[in-house]
Amino acid sequence: MTSAAQQRVYEGLARRFYAGVYNYLRWLCRDADLAADLTQQAFVQIWRHPPELRGEHPLKAWVYRVARNEYLQHQRRAGLRTVALDEGMEAAGSDREAPDPQIRLEREELRQAVRAGLDRLAPAYREAVVLHHMEGLSFVETASVLGIPKGTVQSRCAKAFALLRQILAREVGCDAMQPSSSEPSR
Repeated sequence: MTSAAQQRVYEGLARRFYAGVYNYLRWLCRDADLAADLTQQAFVQIWRHPPELRGEHPLKAWVYRVARNEYLQHQRRAGLRTVALDEGMEAAGSDREAPDPQIRLEREELRQAVRAGLDRLAPAYREAVVLHHMEGLSFVETASVLGIPKGTVQSRCAKAFALLRQILAREVGCDAMQPSSSEPSR
């Protein structure tokens, strides 16, 4: 690939994926500066080894896999054992849409409870949820990034949401979050 062609491919990838990769890495490392560094390192790797568009793996999944590999390499170098999520979770809709301060406060409290609940999940569950539900990767793309079967991603997401329902029911006291049961409580 010529240098000019490589530059165009790189710029296109950066425009499409830079912000999403940064957000994903922030969820993983909980550190905005580290996420920015890892995002840059990932895009340096993409520059050095541009994708060969053979259709083997979806492009989006490949970019996120490069970013994930940068994070995992950082973890190994730093000797880290856990993965945490970032505080930067954006809820659907803006608080500015809710004119009532009480509604804004309730939304923020719910966001914080969800963040805390996600932090309590096992890393494998968190990562599946972040990639699929928050970064918008398909189950197939998420599976490709994580190097696991699509069914495993679906299972992890389902299990993660079941666990989150339990956590939020305890933390927020929301009975509606609990699965209904036909058995009377004892």
